[in-house]
Amino acid sequence: RQNLQANPNVGTLAIEFATRRRMRVNGNGELRDNSVMVYAQQVYSNCPKYIQEREWELPDITPQASHAEWCSALTMTHQVLIGQADTFFIGSFHPQGGADASHRGGNPGFIMVLDEKTLLWPDYIGNNMFNTLGNITAYPQAGLLFVDFKKGTTLQLTGTAEVVWDMSRAKKMPGAQRMVQFSIAAVIKTQNALSLRWRLRSYSPFNPGE
Repeated sequence: RQNLQANPNVGTLAIEFATRRRMRVNGNGELRDNSVMVYAQQVYSNCPKYIQEREWELPDITPQASHAEWCSALTMTHQVLIGQADTFFIGSFHPQGGADASHRGGNPGFIMVLDEKTLLWPDYIGNNMFNTLGNITAYPQAGLLFVDFKKGTTLQLTGTAEVVWDMSRAKKMPGAQRMVQFSIAAVIKTQNALSLRWRLRSYSPFNPGE
């Protein structure tokens, strides 16, 4: 709410894991009681690359209240969740172009935890729009979202991102066009953040190594 009051730019991503479809809707957001109205300025779909096929289901347990924990660095529990992830989301911003939300996927382990404050991941060939890379080159502040699809826990990271153009580092990762390094400023872990759970059906056939 504080962010929208200070800056109305909003980037959203609608994604359907079962069909590997995704749609971006970017524009301006307006707070209305307990909801957000988004006035779209950019609407477009993206290719299905690197989306793992998942099927949602309602958990067979009584819903519990969510609980958030804040810290400035990754704990070992956080690092394990990230190290096992095959999917995450990145929010970025451009002073003239507005906000954007994007998906990143790969085989488990494609995101590397260098230390408690630093992540590194490969940038695979996509739809050649370079929204995220262009944004973080102009404005490095960004946010990451990791989801524990089995437990409904989320991990939000804020910090700064940098495109690593050193090809000697990219060559170590199959399929990498370049690398992206993320420096962590803050971490929020929220237990019971999501009421749904997702069951993995198959990894994307576009994942390097598959």
